[in-house]
Amino acid sequence: MSVTPLVQRQSAPIRQQVTVLLKKDILDGFFMPGDRLIENSLCERYGVSRTVIREVLRLLESEHLVSIQPMQGPIVTKLSEEDIVNLYLVRAKVESLMIELFIKNATAENKKELQALYTRLDADFLNGSVDQRWEYKDSFYNILLKGAKNNVLEEMILKIQARVGLFKHFAFIYEDRVKQGYLDLQLIFDATLAEDIEQACAHNDQHLLDAGQAAVYNYKRRLNPSEIQNQ
Repeated sequence: MSVTPLVQRQSAPIRQQVTVLLKKDILDGFFMPGDRLIENSLCERYGVSRTVIREVLRLLESEHLVSIQPMQGPIVTKLSEEDIVNLYLVRAKVESLMIELFIKNATAENKKELQALYTRLDADFLNGSVDQRWEYKDSFYNILLKGAKNNVLEEMILKIQARVGLFKHFAFIYEDRVKQGYLDLQLIFDATLAEDIEQACAHNDQHLLDAGQAAVYNYKRRLNPSEIQNQ
């Protein structure tokens, strides 16, 4: 049977295209946590060579979306409840530091950008598509990191963001989490723009600790939907 390759011969490097496509397949649940990622099947799906697939798998392994298991090879990373909670605990602390440094170091232009983003919260986040919500949160972090002016912190946060990509995706597809995230972001925006470090960090800590619990629930909901429905 003839299969139409998902990758198109465009200007972007083939490896970059495949990385985006495989990451999307993982985030969208086409490949589930624990699924084996078989090179031959991936080559056929994306229409590329084994060399490209191996490079992409190594890259996604560095982002913790893929794990290499003895006797199995590469699989979609499967995390424990403790792993998820610990990730969000660390994320809460480093992102609150980012907000504190933004309030202390941001220029008037940085604050103007953040205010402009706030005005789009309803349209792009609450009522936006999954892609719009993802882009909105990326813009939120980009503005805060730019204003925080700390390269070491930026590197740490970007690594953590890559690792929790799967759980961020849950926050954009389940409407209960979207609505709660919307309310939390309002509080974080208000306190940050008011330059209230204590309140801004407290709201962010609570938001991410709650998000960690929601991530555990939604991870289970994705893996075992019937089990969640019967609770």
